[in-house]
Amino acid sequence: DNNRVLLITDGAINVAPDTGTKIDIVNNAVALAHALGNPKPHVALLSGTESVINAMPSSVDAAEVVKRANNGEVIGAIVDGPFAFDNAISPEAALLKGIDGPVAGNADILVVPNIEMGNGLFKMMVYFMSGLAAGVVMGAKVPIVLTSRADPPEARFAATAIAAVAASKEL
Repeated sequence: DNNRVLLITDGAINVAPDTGTKIDIVNNAVALAHALGNPKPHVALLSGTESVINAMPSSVDAAEVVKRANNGEVIGAIVDGPFAFDNAISPEAALLKGIDGPVAGNADILVVPNIEMGNGLFKMMVYFMSGLAAGVVMGAKVPIVLTSRADPPEARFAATAIAAVAASKEL
C-alpha cells in the first residue's frame, strides 16, 4: 500500500544502539505515533529472521527489547519481534511463514537494529518506491527536523509539519 504511513527508526542518529537505547527509541517512536493520531501502534523489531538465532545478534536484541517492552517499559503500543521485513509489513508473507500475532504483517513502526538498515530502508523506499521520507528526531526537549541534503522540498515540509504536530502534543 503506497499510501501507508510507516515510521522507521533510526537511519541517522544511533549507529549501533544497545537494548536500552532501543527501548528509548521505541518509546520515542510510539510518542510520535500517538501525536500523529495512532493510539495503539504496532511496533515490529526488525532483524534478518523471525527466529532468535545467537549467530544473528539483532534477533537476540529484538527478543530482549520485546520482553522488556511487554514487561512495562513501553506503554501504549503492541510490540513484537524479531521480524524479517516482509513478515512485519505483509500479512500475506506472515501467513505463508506461519507467523501469528497482531503485529505480524501489520507494523506501523519498524525498529531497525542499526543505522545501516534504517538508512538503507528509508532511502530504498524514497528512490525505488517514490516514498516521501520525513526525518524527525524525537527524544530531545523538542522534536528536531533532520532531513537528508538530497531530500526534496516536500520531504522538508513534511518533516517540519510532523515535528510541529509532535511538539504541540507534548505541551
